[in-house]
Amino acid sequence: MNEVLRRVDLDPRFVADISKKIEDSLEVKNTILKNLKYSLAHATKAYNDAIRVYEAKLEEFGIPAEELGFQPLETNTSTMPAGLVAA
Repeated sequence: MNEVLRRVDLDPRFVADISKKIEDSLEVKNTILKNLKYSLAHATKAYNDAIRVYEAKLEEFGIPAEELGFQPLETNTSTMPAGLVAA
């Protein structure tokens, strides 16, 4: 992008200003993506925790969990309880 702006023979201050705005915009978008990825991991973890709690309760009542077909989502999070679902 800088190369294109330089070849157009624009004022260097204008080029620097545009470059700064582009960098700022990309930084904001990267922060949004990071927050969305965290939110997705959080929601996936909560869903998987809820499934484990439901399956444990079903077993207490003698109902096979396989009958309901709960499928945990693939995630990079651990299987340790996160305290998101009360048992």
